[in-house]
Amino acid sequence: MHKLTSSRSVRALRLGALCLLLLCLVLTTSIALVLSALYMDLPDRARLGLYGLLTSFCIFLLYKFFAHSAYCPLCRGPVLRGSRAQRNRHAGRTFWSYRLRIARDILLTNTFNCSYCGERTHCVVKPRPREKAPPPKA
Repeated sequence: MHKLTSSRSVRALRLGALCLLLLCLVLTTSIALVLSALYMDLPDRARLGLYGLLTSFCIFLLYKFFAHSAYCPLCRGPVLRGSRAQRNRHAGRTFWSYRLRIARDILLTNTFNCSYCGERTHCVVKPRPREKAPPPKA
């Protein structure tokens, strides 16, 4: 099992995964609010739905910022954003999305399988080997 090289990578993966799942939740809720407001002619609910769409745009910008820094430590593939590379044949999906599967795994199990190389990664910082100090000269 591979580990990440810096705490910045761990933070980017966790915040990117949280933003992606929050974006999906807020976007579907706000679209449902707008559609139900149009159907039942409720302007207050439509306003709430439009605020939700604005909030989802802000969350989308945060997601793009954090997802840009989230890479697999082995193949250096972007795990929370798209790439034109071919996916691994054993890569799993959640709701037809590779990114949602990775985001769910990061938040729930603190590990993920890269959808490009297929290797499992633990979301902790790899300990660096300590170099022995040379003996003091007398």
